Amino acid sequence: MTITFFLISMFVLCSLVASKVFEIKVKRINFLVNFFIKGDKKIHELIDQLFFKYNRYKKILNIFIFDFLPSYLYELLGRIKDYVAKKYYKAGDSIRGRRILKTNGSVSSFLEQLSEDKTVEKKL
Repeated sequence: MTITFFLISMFVLCSLVASKVFEIKVKRINFLVNFFIKGDKKIHELIDQLFFKYNRYKKILNIFIFDFLPSYLYELLGRIKDYVAKKYYKAGDSIRGRRILKTNGSVSSFLEQLSEDKTVEKKL
């Protein structure tokens, strides 16, 4: 593959040198001059397009890396922090034996014992 590219580029270089030598001897060949001018314009347009695309994607990448990713990671970290805090409090309550009191739910056994003890003390 690289040998074919080398041979093609060598052929193009040799043909350019030969055409330049022929042009120097004959003075000026309008066909070749026009062909080279059109080729130069195309090459310059291609280079300008490449620079434009490079700068555009560089700006897009900067916006993505320095604006979007930090805000997205900040949001994810906030969600993770809330999730971990919720799990921590649930685990702590289950270890210590506390439950969240609800108006329509059951009361923990500790609070039931306290209320029973108070009623027993009042009766005595």
